[in-house]
Amino acid sequence: MRAIVTGGAGFIGSHLIEALVARGDGVVCLERPGASRGWIEGTPVGWEPVGLEDVEELRRVFAGAEVVYHLAGLTEACRPADLYAVNTLGTARVLEAAATWNGSAPRVVLMSTLAAAGPCRDGEALSRDTVPFPLSHYGNSKLRAEAVVHALADRVPGTIFRFPSVYGPRERSALALFRMVNHGIALTVGAWDREISLIYVKDVVQGLIAAATTERAAGKTYCLAHPQPVTWRRFAEAAGEAIGRRPRLVSVGPRVAWPIAVGCELVARTRGQAAVLNRDRVREISQERWVCDPSRAMDEIGFEPQYSVERGVPETVDWYREMKWL
Repeated sequence: MRAIVTGGAGFIGSHLIEALVARGDGVVCLERPGASRGWIEGTPVGWEPVGLEDVEELRRVFAGAEVVYHLAGLTEACRPADLYAVNTLGTARVLEAAATWNGSAPRVVLMSTLAAAGPCRDGEALSRDTVPFPLSHYGNSKLRAEAVVHALADRVPGTIFRFPSVYGPRERSALALFRMVNHGIALTVGAWDREISLIYVKDVVQGLIAAATTERAAGKTYCLAHPQPVTWRRFAEAAGEAIGRRPRLVSVGPRVAWPIAVGCELVARTRGQAAVLNRDRVREISQERWVCDPSRAMDEIGFEPQYSVERGVPETVDWYREMKWL
């Protein structure tokens, strides 16, 4: 199979590319001009320094491809407009380029997010049937990207995956929590008993490949996660068990975090950077429940999650230690 992976040099993309190469697939990594090869340096794949702005260049790269794994996107940005420019309009150009191949258009697998659906309401787990209610510009930009896939469904076979937080080797966002645990204290916004779905990166890869190789996945939206939800408390405790520390867990209320987020936004804006903590982020992470139901993916495409936090967290800690990130 000839596969294109946008954003393939990053955390999830590099794991996916390694798995595709191991399968014997022909793989091309598409990254923005000037991007580093990062984790796939030395991996036998094609390399195309093409951004998401040029439909003609994307069309050229897609020639003969059977599947496009569209992973490239922004999770944070200096301005909300940047999120829409990359996540929404970038996806539109990917689909437009694929559609130009008419009857031979590749399958496009879009990596979306639970943030596109918003948090759980009325106790129901999130599913592909959930009425979306995103709380952030990031979530809204991804929901609009999903709308593009639906709009071109008659010309491009597409599959949408909504993922919760992804963790594992090479991931840097959760690294902050692991480092705090390593120092014996961990801080969060909201209660530590907030319930969440999580997914380990190797399970992500298995689900992505299953979508590309299962005909009935075309035109579908799936939530992918380990079927057993956890609390942030349990995740922090699992990190402590793997590291060998019993951290003190400290929580900050949203009312306290809100002015801090405003200050972070102002400082980041003067530096031309994205704020690590912003008001959208506070709004999202303080919600009581972000839990999804992966059963349809398990039933329809053979998604088989193997990594609970009891297995995935120790592997992650071992890798962090090997790389001296911890």
